[in-house]
Amino acid sequence: MKKYLGWIFVIVGIIIDQITKSLALNIEESIEVIPGFLNFTLVKNEGAAFGIAQGSNYILLAISIVICLVFIGTIIVLHKKEERVSPSFYLLVSGAIGNILDRMSRGFVVDFIDTPFIATFNIADSLVVIGVIWLLAEETIVSVFSKKNKENK
Repeated sequence: MKKYLGWIFVIVGIIIDQITKSLALNIEESIEVIPGFLNFTLVKNEGAAFGIAQGSNYILLAISIVICLVFIGTIIVLHKKEERVSPSFYLLVSGAIGNILDRMSRGFVVDFIDTPFIATFNIADSLVVIGVIWLLAEETIVSVFSKKNKENK
């Protein structure tokens, strides 16, 4: 991904995440969007995914900052080496910063996308999950093709 385009994507992701969370803070009762499939329900999450580690906001904040800095550092190093940077890194940074901003400013993460088959989540969580899946898919594809290339030699 081009050097500046990725950072613009990070900023846009953070803005969309923060706007949707600000709107979600006005939800007083669950709003049914798609019956039996999707609701908007405000959850003030002081823990991690699936509600684990409740009340550990500062620990989770520190961990999130460290992980985010590792990804930012990776992006910077790859750019300096003029190597390709996977869009997955920008997705991960965008999502991490969105939830870091919540933890720092509110003391909790605003979750509001509620489905019957997964925990309530937000846009930042979606960006992180998509980033992880993208990164794993890329690594798997690269591994498979490099293995096939070695076998063909």
